[in-house]
Amino acid sequence: MKIARTFTIDYNLYQELRKKPNQSRIVERSIRRYLSADEDYSISEISSKRLLAVLSQRGDISPILLNAIQFELLHGFK
Repeated sequence: MKIARTFTIDYNLYQELRKKPNQSRIVERSIRRYLSADEDYSISEISSKRLLAVLSQRGDISPILLNAIQFELLHGFK
């Protein structure tokens, strides 16, 4: 069962959250993580696109892999 509640948050946080799909799910997961004192996160929670973007910024990957990542970021994920 779900229940609607009203809470106050910083305006900047609201601005970021309103850009995201399924805001209720984001808030629910965040609260569950907070209440369980689980500050770790699962790597599976991070999108592949974001992982590739972060990986592309590292200096310890080969130029071939970097080209493949950049191609995927530009042409994949449609």
